[in-house]
Amino acid sequence: MNTYSPDYLKVLNDYPENFARFITRVPGVPTSTDRQAVISALTPTHEAVLKEGGIATKMLRRAQQVHGNKAALVGDIGCSYPVEGVDALYCGGKADCCLGIYVADCAAVWIYDTVTQSRALIHSGKAGTLQNIVGETLTSMYKVLGVVAKDCIAVISPCIRPPHYEVDIVTMIKQELVEAGIAPENITDSGLDTAADLETFYSYRVEKGNTGRMLALFGRNPSAAE
Repeated sequence: MNTYSPDYLKVLNDYPENFARFITRVPGVPTSTDRQAVISALTPTHEAVLKEGGIATKMLRRAQQVHGNKAALVGDIGCSYPVEGVDALYCGGKADCCLGIYVADCAAVWIYDTVTQSRALIHSGKAGTLQNIVGETLTSMYKVLGVVAKDCIAVISPCIRPPHYEVDIVTMIKQELVEAGIAPENITDSGLDTAADLETFYSYRVEKGNTGRMLALFGRNPSAAE
């Protein structure tokens, strides 16, 4: 099976305790304007990637994704999922849960605290980016988990970019990460445009809503030594 572990996630996966994946277009699965229907069709592949990583599907934690700027702490035991009203999830370093964010042009942003091993996964499209969701998430992580931004690294997923989109959300995300305290050299941009490669990615804009969803995953590697 394709492990969906591209080069731009190497900076995260080089830490043996991390399981970071980006599940792109799945061949043979029909697209649909019905978001839930297409996600249901993609779920067997998504669950197989989790299983390949040794992660039980019941440990997947998801956000409702309402294009806002709220983040929620999740863990091994918690509320029902997806978490309502949020677009970002984070957890402590020892949590066995796996964070999951769906995207189809919006950016997924992984944040990893190299000191505490805390993790975050953020859905940052145009609306969320304009509301500084990455900054709000890091502020929440600091308040709740003591995460210090200077200790963090970040990765930005493939997403829609100019000239296929009028807003350069990646440049904005990078600026917000730096303003929050993450060093520029600790930010990795995939550099990939979802609208430019429909063989690999889904693009809500190019496919006019008749599309699938990519799934970003970020969790603790079960095989990592304590």
